[in-house]
Amino acid sequence: MNIPAFLRQHAGLTGLVIILVVAFLLKNAEKSVLIVDQTNQLGTLTTPAPPKVLQGDLKPQKATTSRVVSSANAAASISHAIQASLRPKVKPLPTFADITDIKTKKNSFFKYMTALSETANYKVVQIRREIKGMQPQKISQQQLKKLSRWSKSHKIKTKVPAEQIDLLLRKMGTIPTALVLAQAANESAWGTSRFATQGNNLFGQWCFSAGCGLVPSGRPEGASYEVRKFKDPQESVDAYIRNLNSHGSYSGLRRIRQCLIDEGLPITARALSAGLMSYSSRGVDYIDDIRSMIRVNKLEPWQKSWWGNSNQHICSELVQLVRPAIVTEDPIHGITTPGTN
Repeated sequence: MNIPAFLRQHAGLTGLVIILVVAFLLKNAEKSVLIVDQTNQLGTLTTPAPPKVLQGDLKPQKATTSRVVSSANAAASISHAIQASLRPKVKPLPTFADITDIKTKKNSFFKYMTALSETANYKVVQIRREIKGMQPQKISQQQLKKLSRWSKSHKIKTKVPAEQIDLLLRKMGTIPTALVLAQAANESAWGTSRFATQGNNLFGQWCFSAGCGLVPSGRPEGASYEVRKFKDPQESVDAYIRNLNSHGSYSGLRRIRQCLIDEGLPITARALSAGLMSYSSRGVDYIDDIRSMIRVNKLEPWQKSWWGNSNQHICSELVQLVRPAIVTEDPIHGITTPGTN
């Protein structure tokens, strides 16, 4: 059994058990201290000396007494310490450029990115669980603050708690690891791009304030965007998933995901990739590249008779790719006619 992984997965239960044990021990410790104090009061073993007053002091020093820490405060501190210890540490981005064997580089990259993807998706699951447990009629101030913060990060404008809860649950969802891996490999050149190595940016995400990131070498004159810098690769993956869950350009991806959920079908990277039309100026060609990377590297099972190619399925219309018409030249008449590939 992988004990660290088990503890992270069951962090809440583990923390609760430890807290209860420590609280019990502290409670008994408090009783012991009380008994000792009462015994000292009844006995005449020692008499505490009066506090010394140093020369020049204007006020006499107050006698100091030991203060027993409450079990509740101690348990809270221990709980925070437990959560911190169970939180996985982010490993720095490996130097993938130093790996010359292509197969080894790919396997190393996918293994590294899989851990980041699973952690990011686990965070989403935990937040969704917390949101589902909220009752709009009995909501606390702390819950209101969290709803406000999550609503802001997911571009939800309503201030009504019930509406915030509903919209957050519609928008927030996990992203298949296969899609995370394929896009990260494509956008970061297998973790070797300047934006990846210098800014921990694995998905080419932009920012729009001066100094927020790295200036692309081919940025058009007059443009002000930069490629965002992250403190570590995990933050980059977290932001990528939040981007797909919040930005209006990826509402199609979220509709595909919801349709699959409603139909009880697996949420696949192949299906969700149809919602990435706005991720790159290359449009359909970009989606073809992502799907090819998923298929060639066997990042998820690849069905030849895919429901997305059938107009009979309820979700098929959502994943159809509209390919631009190809203009061909008529060599005889010297005119152009539209065609399709």
